[in-house]
Amino acid sequence: MTGERSMPLLTLPTGRLLTASIAGPLGVGGLWLLIGGTVCTWETGLTGLWSGLIVAAVGVGADLLVGPWRPRPAVSWMSLWILHSMLRVGGSIGLVILLYFASSPDPANLLFAYLACSLVGLAWETTVWTEPLRNAGRDATREQQAE
Repeated sequence: MTGERSMPLLTLPTGRLLTASIAGPLGVGGLWLLIGGTVCTWETGLTGLWSGLIVAAVGVGADLLVGPWRPRPAVSWMSLWILHSMLRVGGSIGLVILLYFASSPDPANLLFAYLACSLVGLAWETTVWTEPLRNAGRDATREQQAE
């Protein structure tokens, strides 16, 4: 308990986190629309765009639910990161399954479009989540070495 109280309070860069949640999946979905729509059919391309929209919407919802603007100790952020990831993956998979049963697109196309959008969003969000935590760890290490 005393270790958590002595930790500095951190906030996450909310704007960058929301940008990662929106731009990554929508960028991949847009590319899927352009490439799939010109090479295959527009239905193939639209499946990618819908996957990007779903992943982005669920990601923004999870971001806002976690409240990255609130100052918290680093230990709390690590627990919230797990919760955030579970909400993002679980929520987006649930909505993609609903999309599948509502419109019956090609299953392989839907799966790979979802995976591409989701992995790009996950990779970008991971860099945003870990940067403040790495910086706080570096600062704490420097302070200990200075003592």
